Amino acid sequence: MIKWVIGIVVIGFVGITGFQLVPVYINNHAVNKIARQVVSDTELKNRPKREVLGKIQKQFSDNKLSHLDPKEVVSVARDSNGELVLDVKYEERRKLMYNLEIVAGFDEQFTN
Repeated sequence: MIKWVIGIVVIGFVGITGFQLVPVYINNHAVNKIARQVVSDTELKNRPKREVLGKIQKQFSDNKLSHLDPKEVVSVARDSNGELVLDVKYEERRKLMYNLEIVAGFDEQFTN
């Protein structure tokens, strides 16, 4: 009987954790897809950083990522060849239960 209770508690905890983490990784996939699209966009190659961030902001809004601010999440730079380099660094926190949170950190760099 005790084994069943412990098993149910463990399965419940894993289920709740997975339920909270899946949306975080779906959001990260969307952010990475946007970064790849922006880096490969030839129209943005010679545009100022402000326009690049504007494009990213629009993409974030279209993909329902408005809880992320592109100015805080994405760093826009150019390499020695003038190619666009995007550094994506952020973390998402999700409440697990009571005073427990899950923190997922993401740090990636995108170049063409």
